[in-house]
Amino acid sequence: MDTFSWMLLLIASGVLVGGLVYTYQVGKRQKTQGEYDTSVGEKVAAHPYVRNPVFIAYIVFVALLLGYIAYVALQM
Repeated sequence: MDTFSWMLLLIASGVLVGGLVYTYQVGKRQKTQGEYDTSVGEKVAAHPYVRNPVFIAYIVFVALLLGYIAYVALQM
C-alpha cells in the first residue's frame, strides 16, 4: 500500500475508535441517568441536522471521496 492508503486507514481507524469510545460513554451516561425519554437540548433543537452524526459522517465521506477522486485525477 502506498502512503495515501495508509493515511486513509489511520484516519478511518481513528474515527472508528473515537466513535466507539464516544458511543460507550453516552450509553454509560444514559444508564446512570435513569430516564430514556428526556427533552432535546436547545442547541440540538436549533440545529437538528448539524448535530446529527449520521449527516456528519455522510459529509465527511463525500469530502474524502471527492478528495480521493481529485488526487487520482491529478496523478494521471
